[in-house]
Amino acid sequence: MKFTKALLATAVLSSGVMATEGGVYAGGGLAFEAVPNNSQNWEMGMAVVLRGGMTLDAVLENFAVEAELTKSVVDPKVNYKGDTSRDKINVTTLATYAVYRIPITDKIYVKPRFGIIFPNLGGAEYDGSNDNVVNSRDVTFSSGIGGGFTVMNHLDVYVDYTVIGESITNYGAGVEYHF
Repeated sequence: MKFTKALLATAVLSSGVMATEGGVYAGGGLAFEAVPNNSQNWEMGMAVVLRGGMTLDAVLENFAVEAELTKSVVDPKVNYKGDTSRDKINVTTLATYAVYRIPITDKIYVKPRFGIIFPNLGGAEYDGSNDNVVNSRDVTFSSGIGGGFTVMNHLDVYVDYTVIGESITNYGAGVEYHF
């Protein structure tokens, strides 16, 4: 049901996007999935990030909307049991962001992102209190900030930091092609 709500929110946002003029872009990269270094002894993982977006300069100059899919290829690990074993956390997320590109120079920009995310974080659960700390299917807010550099016409490289729920943050880098 919550997945349906997330898809509905994405569809509503996308339908408004299709009605306005704008440029389309797509890209992807890799991200380190960092987790809190606390008593549960988290270990970092790695994810593939696929992203697509549309600029909406007709609505607001330098404004865009993005859809992003994140899938871990090396699962982060956590020690819930307090022993030497580690439980893997499989991270798969779908998110929609509103982004604003702030030009620093003609080739360098900063890009804050705010949006909603539908997390599907699978794997271990917190044993101590039977709370479902990592396994989450709740639609929640996500935010991040990134920067980019235009390598040549239509091609950018980017780095970014994104908060995925309360448990995981991504430190990513990749490329975007602007059609």
